Amino acid sequence: MDSPAPFKLINEGDARNGLFKGIVYNGWTITSKKAPICNSVEMDNIQKNFGIPPPEMVFGNNHVTIKKGETEYIWNAYDALSLIDTSSNSNECIRVAYAKEWTQKSTANHTDIKNIIKPYDWTYSTVYKGTLVSSKDGRTFEAAEDPYVDIQLLMKPDPIYLYDETILYEDELADNGTAILSIRLRVMPLCFLVLQRFFLRVDDVLFRIRDTRLYHEFGSKYLVREYTSKEDHFNNIRKRLPVGKTDLSLLNDPNWVSQMLPKELTMFCRERLLIDA
Repeated sequence: MDSPAPFKLINEGDARNGLFKGIVYNGWTITSKKAPICNSVEMDNIQKNFGIPPPEMVFGNNHVTIKKGETEYIWNAYDALSLIDTSSNSNECIRVAYAKEWTQKSTANHTDIKNIIKPYDWTYSTVYKGTLVSSKDGRTFEAAEDPYVDIQLLMKPDPIYLYDETILYEDELADNGTAILSIRLRVMPLCFLVLQRFFLRVDDVLFRIRDTRLYHEFGSKYLVREYTSKEDHFNNIRKRLPVGKTDLSLLNDPNWVSQMLPKELTMFCRERLLIDA
């Protein structure tokens, strides 16, 4: 069996201006940048540019990038926020249990809205799947049955050359739950995986998880992208807490909630992108 190719780790920058962490391996450069939370000027610009009050915490200077040859793919908060529904009926099916905080927030934004229905999706649910910045010959993702994300390969006890996790934005929904968009990446000898996860908890109403997995097996000519969305009523998940457990912290654990959500997906899409050899 051939020995794994050599790799080079990247550790640059500082906490104030941004920390870069990454790896150069098998022709790929994979990096993650973590920087401070957006300042007031940046938050004002978000509201101006996207027409919605921004989440409480936006890490607009955080990003994850993968690049090989002419192929470059990036995850960032601004592109994710741009895909939040701003239509007037964006929340017809969602209500929170107590509307007082939301009413106050609506008033502060000079918006008179009944039953918490705002002219934007205040859960900050996004259909973002990352951004394809460039590709050879302008190629785009195409629907495909294969290749697929090989879970068995990912479960092998191989060394992890690089692991990192970063947050793009987060909001506590005026103490009515939480919405968080995060990115996790893992590079192993035979493959890499980037998982973008949007996790939503609206207390007494809803759990929702939207996952995008970008996967590549070294030596393959494809990048694989799988998008899944699933959700269930809050009480259905709460009933799955261990018997006698009074600690509700598991309801804040996206990994546990993901396992408890129904196996039936509300949406599934598999695509592939032909990349540089």
